[in-house]
Amino acid sequence: MKRIAIAVAALLAMAAPAMAGHTAAVGQGNCSYCHKVNLVTQHGGFAATVCQTCHDSSAPAVKDTIAAGVAGQQYACSNCHGSQSHAEKHPSYVANYSTYNGVQPVYGTTTWTGATSYTPVAPAAKPYQLCVKCHSSNGLGTTTNATSAIVGPSGLNLTDQAWEFSPNNRSAHPVIVTLNNQTGSPAPRALKTTEMKAPWLNVGNQTMTCADCHDFVDTGIQGSGITWSLKGTNKAWPYTVAGVSTGTLQTTSNNSMSFCWNCHNFSGAGEVHATGDHNGVKC
Repeated sequence: MKRIAIAVAALLAMAAPAMAGHTAAVGQGNCSYCHKVNLVTQHGGFAATVCQTCHDSSAPAVKDTIAAGVAGQQYACSNCHGSQSHAEKHPSYVANYSTYNGVQPVYGTTTWTGATSYTPVAPAAKPYQLCVKCHSSNGLGTTTNATSAIVGPSGLNLTDQAWEFSPNNRSAHPVIVTLNNQTGSPAPRALKTTEMKAPWLNVGNQTMTCADCHDFVDTGIQGSGITWSLKGTNKAWPYTVAGVSTGTLQTTSNNSMSFCWNCHNFSGAGEVHATGDHNGVKC
């Protein structure tokens, strides 16, 4: 019990850099964003593998150092957990989502706003519940217009997927609810059967997953050489993305390779896409 008490005391100092002890090297958008709240409870019972990794019986007592108000060396999660990120674990997340804990976004009634809160789901019952645990304001912190202040591996700001797929939006891909249950969209909410390709012909009644569009390769979604790690026969993203220099971007010469073609039948849906110049007007 004494060793556990010492471990908790040390971790409290680690969790609050203003106190004596170790100073944190983790920052916003890193491990601390999801793990900081439970830092002590996650590690408090593991004195032998946390504090005693450095402070064993032959080393100076950490309690005396903390009491003296002497600052310790800077620490980071990678001191114990290695330098790997969650990116390389995406294939496991996708295949085994029901073995991980997730969250369920809770929404108000306003169009184009983020979730008001998140309800823990243990374990995740649907793939998106695991994805939005990190890819939303739940993991990213405050988001403005669905965009966070955190810069991802691509060099661009990460976006709030719980916001983008909210049932209150006028339009959204059916990730969280079916299109018939997209409450923010005026009727008819679903596309026509002629506007879709198999296996998406049960219009209005189907939902999709993140893995339907994104290819979680061995090195993780951020490791793919295709823009946004798109999957399917056609991988050309339908506009030039500022700041993205890799991947396939759609141009007039490869229009038939548009990513949208994987699911959407342009010959049946072309009336709304007949004009290419929308003058920057939002949908």
